[in-house]
Amino acid sequence: MAVHVLGIRHHGPGSARHVRHALEELRPDIILIEGPPEGEELVRWATHAEMSPPVALLVYRPEAPQQAVFYPFAVFSPEWQAIQYGLEHKLPIRFIDMPLSHKFALQEEAAKAEAEDAPLVEEIHHNPLQYLAQIAGYEDAEVWWEQQVELSQSSVETFQAIAEGMQALRENYPEPKNQVEEIREAFLRRGIRTAQKEMFAQIAVVCGAWHAPALQSMPTQKADDDLLRKLPKTKVESTWIPWTYSRLSFASGYGAGINSPGWYQHLWLHPEDDGTQWLVHVARVFRQNQLDISSAHVIETLRLAHSLAALRGQPKASLVEFNEAVRTVMCIGDDIQLQLIWRELIVGHQIGSIPAESPQVPLQRDMEAWQKKLRLKPQEQAKIQSLDLREETGLQRSILLHRLLVLEIPWGEKRQVSGKGTFKEEWELLWKPELHILLLEKAAWGNTLEEAANAYLAHLASQAQQLPQITQLLEDAIPAELTAGVEALMKRLDELAAKTSDVQELMQAFLPLVQVKRYGNVRNTEADTIQLILDSLMARIYAGLPPACTNLNEETGELLAGLILQLDQAVQLLEEEAYHAEWYEALEQVLHAHQANALICGTCCKLLHSAGIYDATATALTFSSALSRGNDPSYASIWIEGFLKNSATTLLLDDRIWSIIDDWLADLSPETFQELVPILRRTFSDYTGAEKRKLASKAKSGGSVALVSTEEAALDEDRARRLLPVFYNLLGLPHA
Repeated sequence: MAVHVLGIRHHGPGSARHVRHALEELRPDIILIEGPPEGEELVRWATHAEMSPPVALLVYRPEAPQQAVFYPFAVFSPEWQAIQYGLEHKLPIRFIDMPLSHKFALQEEAAKAEAEDAPLVEEIHHNPLQYLAQIAGYEDAEVWWEQQVELSQSSVETFQAIAEGMQALRENYPEPKNQVEEIREAFLRRGIRTAQKEMFAQIAVVCGAWHAPALQSMPTQKADDDLLRKLPKTKVESTWIPWTYSRLSFASGYGAGINSPGWYQHLWLHPEDDGTQWLVHVARVFRQNQLDISSAHVIETLRLAHSLAALRGQPKASLVEFNEAVRTVMCIGDDIQLQLIWRELIVGHQIGSIPAESPQVPLQRDMEAWQKKLRLKPQEQAKIQSLDLREETGLQRSILLHRLLVLEIPWGEKRQVSGKGTFKEEWELLWKPELHILLLEKAAWGNTLEEAANAYLAHLASQAQQLPQITQLLEDAIPAELTAGVEALMKRLDELAAKTSDVQELMQAFLPLVQVKRYGNVRNTEADTIQLILDSLMARIYAGLPPACTNLNEETGELLAGLILQLDQAVQLLEEEAYHAEWYEALEQVLHAHQANALICGTCCKLLHSAGIYDATATALTFSSALSRGNDPSYASIWIEGFLKNSATTLLLDDRIWSIIDDWLADLSPETFQELVPILRRTFSDYTGAEKRKLASKAKSGGSVALVSTEEAALDEDRARRLLPVFYNLLGLPHA
């Protein structure tokens, strides 16, 4: 009975190759792997035709999915090759690490021991290979490991050397007391003892290199049993999920993140390549990005890489030499262009896939069904997706992405599109494996995306305490076509609206709904419900606006004036006469309210004048009243700001208002004028250069604009009428 401990580096092609060769040489009758026992049942899917690494085992607590651990595998991961070998030879495969049901329960209880030399020891334990590389004179552990292991041809002897190195580190730098690590190694040893009791003759153990010495020289069984007695436990579940090469650099689960998964895949697939194939790939990437790379570039780069390796006494060029050669020959010393190769090749954009029938939570399965139906394949590269909502596929994709936003799963980020967004949407899609965790967190709300999103919306509605929260949710829920969720939101909105007397909050809630009402018809959205909400909100705004505009400080007045302008635009957009009449009546009440804010009053007068509710005479009278001697000059200047801000045309064309302002300014004392200059300057600051020049010209001419009547101009109407058909044709309009 023999136990063979194969200490490996996670995600190393050299380790993977050595593991494969060692297993073929040793021919074990059972394979034990450092991995979560909860994932052992899922191992059988590893050889399925639809299983394509990189993939990961996801182990999580169903009642708290955010407490989860990923165990990623690439095709060049030693554990993956051990699994493949075991399944191919129909051998028992067991995961013998500490069950996560215990680890999760212990996480809150475990206390980290502190020692005087803890920082150095913890660093060595976390990355022992880096320390061994430094001892050997290498700054980069990747380079040292690649030269010593990845490019090495031996197998069993390599594992013996690795174990000896780890043993030396553990003896000279013993790690501080760590309960979880001690329990982990006790579980690993229990797995070995169990296999021995079952009379397996050849036992192969694949584990992280650091643990190898602890499995070769084992303490007594009683000592381990004492460690494992009465451990707390919690319920966990596991599933397969697709993984990505960019995420392989993250230290999670099997840890030991790697910097160059794309390069490691190349080493695994082409172990005999002297660099020629790699540099051909590099040249192809450059050419695809409009960079001129010839065959001569490839040849010279290869020669330089081999020369660098020879100068450094290395048997074979590594990624470091190839990168230096590419930078020198192909990039002419430019690091920026090398970043392209790093992104596209050295790391890569590969994303794995898992069998459709593998164990998954229902919500996860529904998600994948929608992705397949709508041909929206997850990608780890950002991709712009333009959707035409007039087409069924575009509409369904939009509904899916909006439902995910409601569930707080940001696969897509909505982007602004030019013009009025009636039937076009643009999304930036970027899939990250972590989104699976967010999906699992929402699994308790329903078995399908629609069911879960509706239930989650109802929950959010019950928690909301402010109207803008509800309207923001409605903006997301309506395009997601979540009828039940929208009903819950509307009910809550009506409850909150009935309780609030905050006009600003009512206005902020009203504005987003206008866009939904105006453009919702593209989605065939039921508009009657939205109309009822708008009617209710608007009635409350009308009643509360006049008193809300009195006794305000400058900051609040500026905020409310801005909301009034936005609401006026929204009312115009709705094109409903009933709204118009009531809105302008409310503005008149504000204008005449006692102690109303000056900026708001000026704004209201401008809106009434622009809408034609106030003619020139009424506007001039209101202006004169605001600028009368009885009012404080600062009040008058702020009132003018509310009226004239972004309204240069009024000053240019309305001589009566010009004259009123001119007389008021002329009547100010020099001291008062100096005090008001900042406010007046702020008023005119938004005018364009052309508008300012015209105003200056008008002031220079004495404040009059030469207007020519039709009679004075002596126009030839018959001749002008003959030109009208030409203008109609140019404009594409029908004409008699």
